[in-house]
Amino acid sequence: GDGDGPRKEQSMSAQQVSFVVDLPDRVVLAKPQGWEVFGEHVGRQVLDFMRTTLGLKWQILQDAVHSHGFLHRLDVPSSGLILAAKTYEAYYDLRVQLSTGKMERDYAVFCHGWVPPDLHSIAASVHWRLENAPTTTGGHGRPSLTELKVTWHAFYEGTAASFLVI
Repeated sequence: GDGDGPRKEQSMSAQQVSFVVDLPDRVVLAKPQGWEVFGEHVGRQVLDFMRTTLGLKWQILQDAVHSHGFLHRLDVPSSGLILAAKTYEAYYDLRVQLSTGKMERDYAVFCHGWVPPDLHSIAASVHWRLENAPTTTGGHGRPSLTELKVTWHAFYEGTAASFLVI
């Protein structure tokens, strides 16, 4: 009810970063679309939110070599959860978990169009540009393979949509 505290839906719709989990040495943040984790390509930076909220107590937030404590990023147009370490010990603990498969990253994707139910992977060459430009696919770039599962389809007012787990 009212007064029970902020809800995730409110913070995401208000386009603000919010803490989902805040432990002594690591955090999970909800990143709304339009925010960059770090990199100064857009004005809204998750790193700035972390520095403002947590202060200068956590040295790793100043350390670009250790990705400012972030274990991964999401593209600016994407929203989702971001995992970050507050300490170097937590950073390396989480890196080991990622590297050894103890931690998985799953994504839910809502897309325009009808994805065939028997499609289980997409292979493409992906090219990342250094400047602030969209990622492209095609005949050049780094080979990439994404495994997926089509979980449902929808059709509304002449528009098809698919929901995938990747």
